[in-house]
Amino acid sequence: MPNNTYLNFYKEGYASKLVKYKSDEELRIVLEKLHVSLDEVGVSESYSDLGNTKLTNIEKKSLKDVFLNYNSMLGSISQLSGVDMISSGLGIQKIVIRGLSGMRVVTYLNGMQINNQQWANDHGIGFTDLGLGEVELIKGSSALKYGSEAIGGLLYFKDIPFISQKTPSGFISTKMNNSSYLINNQAGIKWSLGNFYFNLFGEYSLSTDYRLPNGDYLFNSRFKQSAYKFSLAYRYKKLQNIFRYHYHSETPGIPGHVHGDPSLVDLYDLTSSSVELTDFKETRPNQYVDNQLFIYELKYLADNLKFSFYTGHFINHLVEYEQWTNPGFDLTLTNTQLRPNLTFYLGKANNISLNIGAQITFQDNINDREANDILIPDAYSFNRGFYAIVDYEKNNIGFNSGVRYDYKNITSDDELFDIDYNKSFYSTSFSNGIFYEYLNNIFRITYSGAYRAPHFAELFSDGVHHGTNRYEIGSTELDIEYSNQIDFKYQWSNNHLGFVLNPFIQHIKDFISINPTGGNDGGYKVYEYLQYDNVGIKGVEMNIHYHPHQLHNLHLEQTYSFLQADNKDSQFGLALVPANSIKSKALFDFNKYKKLLRYKLDYLSLYHVYKFEQNSFAEYEQLTMSYNVINLR
Repeated sequence: MPNNTYLNFYKEGYASKLVKYKSDEELRIVLEKLHVSLDEVGVSESYSDLGNTKLTNIEKKSLKDVFLNYNSMLGSISQLSGVDMISSGLGIQKIVIRGLSGMRVVTYLNGMQINNQQWANDHGIGFTDLGLGEVELIKGSSALKYGSEAIGGLLYFKDIPFISQKTPSGFISTKMNNSSYLINNQAGIKWSLGNFYFNLFGEYSLSTDYRLPNGDYLFNSRFKQSAYKFSLAYRYKKLQNIFRYHYHSETPGIPGHVHGDPSLVDLYDLTSSSVELTDFKETRPNQYVDNQLFIYELKYLADNLKFSFYTGHFINHLVEYEQWTNPGFDLTLTNTQLRPNLTFYLGKANNISLNIGAQITFQDNINDREANDILIPDAYSFNRGFYAIVDYEKNNIGFNSGVRYDYKNITSDDELFDIDYNKSFYSTSFSNGIFYEYLNNIFRITYSGAYRAPHFAELFSDGVHHGTNRYEIGSTELDIEYSNQIDFKYQWSNNHLGFVLNPFIQHIKDFISINPTGGNDGGYKVYEYLQYDNVGIKGVEMNIHYHPHQLHNLHLEQTYSFLQADNKDSQFGLALVPANSIKSKALFDFNKYKKLLRYKLDYLSLYHVYKFEQNSFAEYEQLTMSYNVINLR
């Protein structure tokens, strides 16, 4: 094992410990016992794929048991403070971070950026929880290594690690959800032989229409999906090679589809009082989405440096049918990315790290001209970014500082749209942070800035978008969107009680938004993309976690998320901003009682969400009343 490798020792029931390996020093690890039962020991190489968790506000959530314990992967992630979800049933979901979503929240899967029409509300995240072990989250614009466009935040999903054992290890899981009669099956196998490691997973899901709180079913919210993925790794001394392939196919229906103004249609006209076995079958309108992801990862580890190289290719093929004959849309989006990275460890104690790298991205948007409609013309973008990040850490204090420069060129030459567009966008992003630890108190403050170039959809849209029931018009006059954010985080904890306070302020200049024009085209309301000069977002997130001393296996947790979004250029608010919320969870762990282990009774939990009234909304939205959601598991 090379010197300066970070080792994270953890065991369920004990406080984890992070140490830096030195070959000439004795390695002795003592973990402090906590108040939960013991499970298994594991070792991880680094702090985090996103950066140093002491210097950057990074949150982690395990996805180990998400398949059996939650209705959806994104539903489990939305339990974090400041995180919400846009959903049209289980088939179409996406994450909202501090009021921002879509193009402002960047998603990575095993080191590769996922681009799959995330600008639109009728598209999901593009993959499932199959084979995933953990997700890391950065709120705001501090993720310099992974692009400047993550103004709202970044999600980094990672597969379950490889295992080192000659005997194959596998699983088969199935579950059913009676709210939509969802049937979901997963299977997987992990194996290693010598220096070779192999993971293989598969999934198939089928769901009928989703049941609403009043007992009616939202017509055509049904979906089916399948997924297959495998990973092959070879490790030799200080060199590591990994190849991954992921295929995901889904057929979601488009619920709430009407011709003309949807505000004139009664909700009851879009629902049914019951479902039949035939309601598992697809109907129109619907989509066929195929995603393919290829990833190659190379790592070289030495005593004072670490080199990594990622290359990936992502293909998103979307076909949308409104009728049973020709498709309404047939669009292929390809994304190719190269990411070299080199980390040096400096100083006598190697407590200074210099991280330099680049990110080169090619993206193509190609239409099949046989389709009835084209919403976005053929377009191409080429982005190259270069960054340098310095981390310093000594005893109980540390700081980091990073800068990134991006140059993005977007071109489109489409006679059908009468477009001849060629424009370059370039700017600098930065992030500076400092932390201080005193006894059980941790203070961290970060100041960061980033920019986002307009997307193809925002620049070139000109047509009916059936998934949103509106006619959308882009603007080639759109320019760069700039963001600056200050984020402060205070943490305190002991053996029984933990407390987190996280206020933040974000200012976004030239905020890109879509707004109604008041016009009408073919019965559809016309919306156009524009920019607001000044948008402010501020809020505070709090978290309290309590373990009573008298009852060690009882966990009580409550999070508070208060957010205010202010559009200084309009009397209306921003679109899709979630209401303030209080999330409470009580969990009783039965694993301490040996007599109950034979019954496979793991835990009992009660989860409650209270959403306040949302009276700040966009021009085409409506006031949302307060409500409660209770989940007993």
